[in-house]
Amino acid sequence: MSIRQLIINPGSTSTKLAVYEDEKEIAGESVSHSPEELAACGGLYEQIPFRLKAIRRFIDKQNLSVSDFDDIMCRGGMVWGIGTGGYRVNDELVTALSHEEYASPHASDLGGILGKMLGDEAGVDAYIYDAVTGASLPKVAQITGFPEIVRRSSCHVLNMHAMAERFAQDQGVAYDSLRLIIAHMGGGVSLCAIENGQIVDSIGDDDGPFSPERSGFTQILPIVRLCYSGNYTYEEMKSMIRGNGGLKAYLGTSDAREIEKMIADGNKEAALLYRAQAYQISKGIGELSIVHKGKCDGVILTGGLAYSGMLTAMIEEYAGFIAPVYIYPGEHEMQALALGGLRIMTGKEESREFHLDDIRASGQMTFAAP
Repeated sequence: MSIRQLIINPGSTSTKLAVYEDEKEIAGESVSHSPEELAACGGLYEQIPFRLKAIRRFIDKQNLSVSDFDDIMCRGGMVWGIGTGGYRVNDELVTALSHEEYASPHASDLGGILGKMLGDEAGVDAYIYDAVTGASLPKVAQITGFPEIVRRSSCHVLNMHAMAERFAQDQGVAYDSLRLIIAHMGGGVSLCAIENGQIVDSIGDDDGPFSPERSGFTQILPIVRLCYSGNYTYEEMKSMIRGNGGLKAYLGTSDAREIEKMIADGNKEAALLYRAQAYQISKGIGELSIVHKGKCDGVILTGGLAYSGMLTAMIEEYAGFIAPVYIYPGEHEMQALALGGLRIMTGKEESREFHLDDIRASGQMTFAAP
């Protein structure tokens, strides 16, 4: 018999949903949420009833009920101390996803919560898979210049892992034998180094290259001055870093197609900024090449921006000397969730159980907003 799965992937302005039977998607929808609708909910966790209704409508349209699914696969949230792969959503994981003491507030945190609420109604297990914070950073990679701050991994693990697996299949080699650098390029840009089948270091979308909507990392003291200038609230500063930074802050748009049209029309500022983005992504690739001590089997460019031949050509121009560059455009998160769930349900992969002590033991407690 086939395995039927409900896939839930909450984003900042949408909830992506799909029904899979084995490896095939039989229904899918991306439900958009307007800023006004989300603002009316209040905070992030107050969006849960609103998004739950959207999921129920989607299930009803398929003439299905929750009990018709073998499992519910959800995008993993930003819980510290968690690893890669699948975790069954238990009560302790819901606690972690729901509190800033344990997780950085992010729309992906809602996935496991929504999945468990639905699954509990019908006795169906919910899982998260390849959470944003899932990685195995060695101690040497966790050190910062601030004793109070532990460096933590945060990147687009779900799509990165899926593309690394696809690359291994294409090359006819074992995934866990490869040393790779992957750049996921979307509204935010993150990079990772993979070795022995594990993410061993990463550059997050707010501590590396600037991107269409993120400011990226810069000198700290000017940021401190902005924070204490009295001109910006905490929320306004956060928006400058995530959502309204990067190319959008300079050009008023984060759409690469519009920016490339500007460049074609002779806009020199747009051309400089687009090259600067490629330059910074390439510097990130170079930084992570140190993790592999220069011995890298390939650089993979993925995400929506990887469709841009202009951008990928500039990155290859800068970073192609490190290793051959391979282009795997697009985001494949829904399929990656479904395939992860299929491996769990067929016994090819074992899911893990989460405990709050995992976070405490890791020393990676997060900090609530002021």
